[in-house]
Amino acid sequence: MTDLRRQWGRAPWIRDRYSFVRSKAASRPDVAIIGGGLTGVSTAYHLATKGTRSLLFEAGLIGDGASGRTGGLVLEGTAVGVLDQVDKCVPGLRSIVAREEIDCELSLPGCWEIIHGKNAKRQLPWADDGQPIGIANTVSGGVVQPAALTIGIAKAAERLGAVLFEKARVLRISFEGGLCLEVDGERIFPGYLVIATNAWINATLPGAPPLHSSLTYACITAPLSDADLGSIGMAEGIPFYTKDLPYLWGRTLRDGRTIFGAGLTFGNPEALEGSDIHKDNPAAMLSRLRRRVPALHPVLGKTPIESCWAGPIAFTDSTVPLLGPHPANPRILVSGAYAGHGVALSVRAGDLIASSIHDNQPLPEWGRLSR
Repeated sequence: MTDLRRQWGRAPWIRDRYSFVRSKAASRPDVAIIGGGLTGVSTAYHLATKGTRSLLFEAGLIGDGASGRTGGLVLEGTAVGVLDQVDKCVPGLRSIVAREEIDCELSLPGCWEIIHGKNAKRQLPWADDGQPIGIANTVSGGVVQPAALTIGIAKAAERLGAVLFEKARVLRISFEGGLCLEVDGERIFPGYLVIATNAWINATLPGAPPLHSSLTYACITAPLSDADLGSIGMAEGIPFYTKDLPYLWGRTLRDGRTIFGAGLTFGNPEALEGSDIHKDNPAAMLSRLRRRVPALHPVLGKTPIESCWAGPIAFTDSTVPLLGPHPANPRILVSGAYAGHGVALSVRAGDLIASSIHDNQPLPEWGRLSR
């Protein structure tokens, strides 16, 4: 099995070492879910709240992929804005965290949309390759500890009756004459199948729309004092992302460390899974980020970068996510390609999928796979 923590670096999130119980899978579950990130565990959780049990199969460990490697920015809606049925993702996430008492450092002070140039409402004391940067707008959102959020929802799903399998790679999916999964020498015949593998969707499911899958990069600094955070304009603890190019996003942690992210390297899922951030294009991308961050402000120029890491992300051609049934079989539901807006949106997607399966509620038209 690929050692993603070695190849992609270690994200800074302290992980709960909770181990999901391994038992023999039921051969005919109501719902099978492939993918143990936020979409998958949210789907399992919301199905369980409705009394529908599911089996979830994760090839690695729960939250080891995109959901445990994101910077943890919580944003409303999608990358193209608020769309039908995904206009209250942030309040929905807050409600789940409160209801299940998930300790995940959720904070929702808003999020800055920043731009290069002098036309912002408020200038930040930064210079990015000679260009000033300022705040154009503050939108709904905030930050979360994403690995803790993912595992917290997974625990709640399991407590309510979902069965989660780690290190259980689905080797084959057949949907001619009925759904069938092959995993660990067993054949599973679910009533419904949910594909929640995000940037790996094209490797998981034949016939899914082609996605632009990539790795995205981030680094974390050593802790800054309150005075230094004030000097660089980040004392308020509000995360940010650029509305223009060159793209940049970031946030602070409670201990004063700052995270900055930028850069993409595209490839097919197999190539990305084999990527090593210490070699070739990924190493070059991180080298550029390591030069860019210290140049933003003199305080950052004298602050060591502790570590760097990468994580998967995916986009459709239109940047509108996938959230709908497979054209060849309406009992296969697919969600992913969130284009950097996946934290709150993926949790909401799990809720919508569960309502589609259990309550026969229609999924939004914008998410259909046949476009």
